[in-house]
Parts: sequence; C-alpha cells; structure tokens
Amino acid sequence: MIEVNNCNKAIDNIALLVKNLIKINQHRNFDIVQVHFYNIFDTSYGTTPRLLNNGEILTYINVPNDDDFDIFDSLLFLRDTILKEIGKRIWGLTYTLYPDGKYEIEYDYNVPEGFNEKGEWVGEEYENGEVSEFFDNIRNIGTDDFELK
Repeated sequence: MIEVNNCNKAIDNIALLVKNLIKINQHRNFDIVQVHFYNIFDTSYGTTPRLLNNGEILTYINVPNDDDFDIFDSLLFLRDTILKEIGKRIWGLTYTLYPDGKYEIEYDYNVPEGFNEKGEWVGEEYENGEVSEFFDNIRNIGTDDFELK
C-alpha cells in the first residue's frame, strides 16, 4: 500500500520549490508555473523550471536551488514507492501549478536513451582512440589532412 503521508510530504517539498520559484519571480507576469524533473537516477537528476504567460515560456527567470528543498530525496522516494506499488519506474515528473491554485503531476515512464530499466548505461561505448581521432580530425579543418566523415 502506498505510504500516502510520506508521498504527500514528498509532493509538499516539490510544491515548496514551486512557491519559492513564484516568490523570486514575482516581478514577472506569468500564469502557469511548471517544473520538469527528468533522468531521475540513483545519484542525480535534471530540472527545468518554467514560467508561462498565455502558453509562452518566459526566459531569464530566477531559479531557486533544488538542494534547499530536499527535492532529490523526494524524487527518489516517489520513484521507489511507485515502482514498488505498480511495478513501473518513473524517470521524470512534471509539476504544473495553475492560476486557480490547482496542480497536476505527470509521471514519465520512458527510459532515457542509452539506459536500461535499472538505470545502467547500455549505450554505445567510445574507445579513447575514437574520441582522440575525432578531435585530431577537427583540428585539421582547413588543411589537406581533414577528412569529412
């Protein structure tokens, strides 16, 4: 059974981050706040905070520090709880806050490219030689030694 109280605490941490995002951008005109968390791995994750005004994403926004809100622990808790309860792992989630105060959470179950369900890298490995060769070739741009590959 899903631990509702702990899930609520995790979601409250994310909501607190969103409220801080609103507070530090209060001088801007926006109607929707959205924070997208992606690539939730055991040791890291990515974040894209957005402010939208009539559907248009605003640029140059002030962004709060995720670490101040225990976001990583909250994301891991939600990921692990959902995995335990429904057998599917989330790789991301998007929290959207609307003008009327209602919010929506969308979970992303798509495994990032190059990884397996366990979060292990299974993508193409590059040998050091291939990388060196690539950069050596780039250095040759404008010379007779450059090869277009």
